[in-house]
Order: sequence, then C-alpha cells, then structure tokens
Amino acid sequence: MKTLNEYIGCIHVHTIFSDGSGSYPQIIQAAKEAGLDYLMVSDHMTLRGREEGFSDWYDNLFVSVGYEIQDKDDRHHYLAFGLDKMLPAEYGHEEYIKAVRDAGALGIAAHPLEQRDENLSLPGFPAITWSSLDYPEIEVVEIWNMMSHWLEATTIRNKYWNVIHPRSFSTSPANDLMNWWDETNLTRKVVGIGSVDAHATKVKVLGLFSKAIFDYKIMFKSIRTHILSEQKIKNMNATDTETEIIKAIKSGRCFVSNYRRGDARGFRFNIHTNQKDLQMGETGSATSGNLNVILPRKAVCIVFRNGEPYHDDFTEHLEIEVPEGIYRVEVVHGKRGWIYSNHIKLISE
Repeated sequence: MKTLNEYIGCIHVHTIFSDGSGSYPQIIQAAKEAGLDYLMVSDHMTLRGREEGFSDWYDNLFVSVGYEIQDKDDRHHYLAFGLDKMLPAEYGHEEYIKAVRDAGALGIAAHPLEQRDENLSLPGFPAITWSSLDYPEIEVVEIWNMMSHWLEATTIRNKYWNVIHPRSFSTSPANDLMNWWDETNLTRKVVGIGSVDAHATKVKVLGLFSKAIFDYKIMFKSIRTHILSEQKIKNMNATDTETEIIKAIKSGRCFVSNYRRGDARGFRFNIHTNQKDLQMGETGSATSGNLNVILPRKAVCIVFRNGEPYHDDFTEHLEIEVPEGIYRVEVVHGKRGWIYSNHIKLISE
C-alpha cells in the first residue's frame, strides 16, 4: 500500500482586500495557531493578494491565493486557484467555469445550493446560489460551507446564541446537495471539498459590544479539507506546492472533516482489488474488492454504495468485501457529521 502524506487546510477565506476583516499577517498567524498545513484565500473579484506576493510558505504553513468570481447578478460564485491573472470581468458563469478548467487551474463551485427561510432568516444575507450545477466543466464543489451552513441555521430568534456559540449548530452537509453529488458521480466525477468561507464579519451584540461572527481562528477549527499526497510538499518550493495541492484536490484524493467533532487526522479509505489499491477519487476495473476504512477513533461509519446506505458499524477499522459500485464513506460522532470521503468507483469491464 502506498504511503500517503496528509495535509490539513482550510479553503475559501476573505481578507481586507475584499469583504473580510483581517489582514494577511493576521490571518496567517491565526492559521498557524490552528495548526493548519495550508490555507486557500479567495477574495471577491481581486487577485491583489497574489500580486503582492502572499502566495508562499510561512514557516510550516503554505498560503495559496486565488479569487472568488461572480457574475453580474452576484450569483454562481466560483473559486479559482492557480491563475496568475484575472479573467475578463464581463464573463458569465458558463464562460468562467470553462476558462478556469481550460487553464488547468482549480475551480470550485461555492455554496451551490444555499437556502434561506425568508420568514425567519437574518435580513441582509440573501441566499447566493447556482441556477444549475450540471456543467461538465465543474469538477469540484463545496459539499460543506461553514458560513453558508451558519446562515441557513441562524434566524432572528437564535441569532445571539449562534453569534456567541458559532460552532455549536454544525450538524452535517445539506441532504439535497449530498444527493445531487452522489447522483452526479454515477455518470461523471465531481470532487467534494469542505470550506470555511471566512470573513470574520463584525456585528453588534445587543447593541453593547462588537463581535466577529466566526473569527478566523475559530473558523480554522471548523470545516477542513484533508489532502493525501505521495509528495512531501514541505520540501517543495511555493510554485510546486500549489501545483501539488491543486492536483490532490482535483483528483479527489481528499476528505472533509468537522474539527468540532474531533481531529480527523489519520482517516483512510481505500478499496483493494487484484490489480491495485484504489484511493479516493480513483476508478478500478473489477467485479468486487475489499473495502477498508481506518478511523482515528471509534465512531459510526456509514458506507454508501451508488448513493444509498450500504453498510454501517460502530468501529475504528472496517473491512468488508463489496461488489462493483460507487462508494463513499460518512463518519458520525456524537450524532453529528464528522468525516466525509470522496468516491471510489469499482466497475467491471
């Protein structure tokens, strides 16, 4: 079995260069204190952070600077990483998702199916969603966006509790998005990642004091994306590091964790066939295989096959024989979502 190096990071972060409240030095320090290996920053419609040289190593933390693209109607938000210059601002969403893929960069559909209860939701924060995700150029989606999840769960009734206890509400990704993701992977590969969408927006609580909704350090201890690489990125220069991170994400060799439920470092999921060990994001040709899951500690491990629950167990090491199909794993701890793998496809010729 291949030895894979695990790196933990947070994706989708905003700075003072768009609508965040933190500077690069402040955010980098918060990420270091949270123990991250990488950070992916995406201010709205600007690559200023990249132009000013912030894509680089900072001790053991690597920062990749991309940007968040949106159309003229402020919809179809799309994160782009690996571009050295911005795309034309007049592009519609179909044009920019195609242009990002054609450039070999990483494109991520942001908060794609965001919802609001119009009668109860906070005023001034409308849902920013996608009209459709059925574009072959979309290779990666946010299956769990922390800020989007918070806005969906926060109402005019519970807003003060949720501001003061920002991670307490987090449960799991939305069912409709997960269903779309599973169904789409039956016909084409789409990678799922987790994101924080960190702004550290400051609000008045009871009109008495100002508090950031999710300060950066708190956000960096929420939804994380773990990448698995055959390379040791900490031995690489900045350009090669960014290339390897993008490669790992686009390939699907990554998983999402909710740090609130515990450190997910060490999770592994593979399917062994006569030909090879299939890792997340890979496809193998066989009529059956041995599915293996290793957890950092005992929890409820649910195996999905072709979008439907197939097997579950309370364990820290699951090993079962499975027929051909498309598999992924969810791990629940304390009755809340903890770990979400990407798919492995096992198909017969």
